Amino acid sequence: MDHPACIYRVPGQMRNVKPDAYTPRMVLIGPLHRPVKLKPGHKKNEYTKMDEKKVKYLESFTERVGEDIVKEIEETIRKEEANIRASYAEPLEWISPEDLVDLVLKDSIFIMEFSIKLQESRGSSGDPIVDNEIHTANVIGDLIMLENQLPYFIFDKSFGPYLMEFLGYETPGQLFLELFSLHTKIKTNTNFNHFTDMFRCVYEESLDQSPKLMIGPAIEEMESAQNLSRVGVDFKEEADNYSLHMEFNKGCLVMSSFRTDDTSDKVLRNVIAYEQCHANVEKFTSNYIHFLNFLITKDKDVELLKKEGVLTNGGGRPRLTVDMVNKLKIGLIESKTSQYHSIAVNLRAHYTSRRKRCWATLNKVYFKDLWTGTATMAAILLLFFTLVGSAASVIQAYTSFN
Repeated sequence: MDHPACIYRVPGQMRNVKPDAYTPRMVLIGPLHRPVKLKPGHKKNEYTKMDEKKVKYLESFTERVGEDIVKEIEETIRKEEANIRASYAEPLEWISPEDLVDLVLKDSIFIMEFSIKLQESRGSSGDPIVDNEIHTANVIGDLIMLENQLPYFIFDKSFGPYLMEFLGYETPGQLFLELFSLHTKIKTNTNFNHFTDMFRCVYEESLDQSPKLMIGPAIEEMESAQNLSRVGVDFKEEADNYSLHMEFNKGCLVMSSFRTDDTSDKVLRNVIAYEQCHANVEKFTSNYIHFLNFLITKDKDVELLKKEGVLTNGGGRPRLTVDMVNKLKIGLIESKTSQYHSIAVNLRAHYTSRRKRCWATLNKVYFKDLWTGTATMAAILLLFFTLVGSAASVIQAYTSFN
């Protein structure tokens, strides 16, 4: 088998913090949520309706490419059945080969047809899912979840040969990158295991913008944003979603804007869960959250970073943002290394420097704005001319005396 495990159950200590971030709202993909234990009050027919939609999507896809190609796709999935099983860390003995092939066929075609419909006629397709922004957002959110994945190789092998002829795309990856609005954020030759891993690759490749970053030991101590600001550290936002880019230069910490909306939280949680489970990847996103937990500890930190544009909390109370950042770290096994080690060391050196502290105090007290700075300079000039006048008087008196 050529495909090692890459799809996992989210560890319980992480899931318990926020179960909704890992549980599909509308559509179940793959075998891990089948059979699913529905929570009390959950509308079971939400999942049932989507299963019915999958049948209709299969019919529309068949009309699009023809029955022969659908049969070829099914045969490819059947040949890859053992590799599909191997892609899941959890044993799948409970599902028969035929049932697994049927499940993967319907789920993969649903994803393909949903993506195509969305690209073809956004907002006016006549499809009740695609034409409804809330349903569309829920489906896309469900497709990001780690437990709700199909191995990506099945799309390449099953659909790849027919994409250009029938759909106008060279690879399935091009279609999916547009689905998730990531087509400008990742290299065209990047390999990923599934959609969750696609987002992880985007985060990892964003570090290419930070060539000075060097992996070092894990961060053990660092001051909060408010404390750093008191000693003259400035914060500058770099507008870029799904980025881990960070740079500290000449007293200014440049970092990508951290968004605290539900979508960003969901993406981060599932990417981090994948990093925690998959041994062959660096825990770059987990390290990013570890860094933020040093930077954001109190409401004042949130208010400061929001003012500088580094953080957007959607108008919510600062305490909610602090809680979100803190809870993202719960259940994580911390890495022994960090790509932000050198930045933390330099920030610490800046914080403990007496010279930096004195300059920061002068700037904040006497030059905090144009008017205060002007008044300060006027006072300095007045003092200077007073001293010059006094010195001149002393010299004149001394000369007269002699």
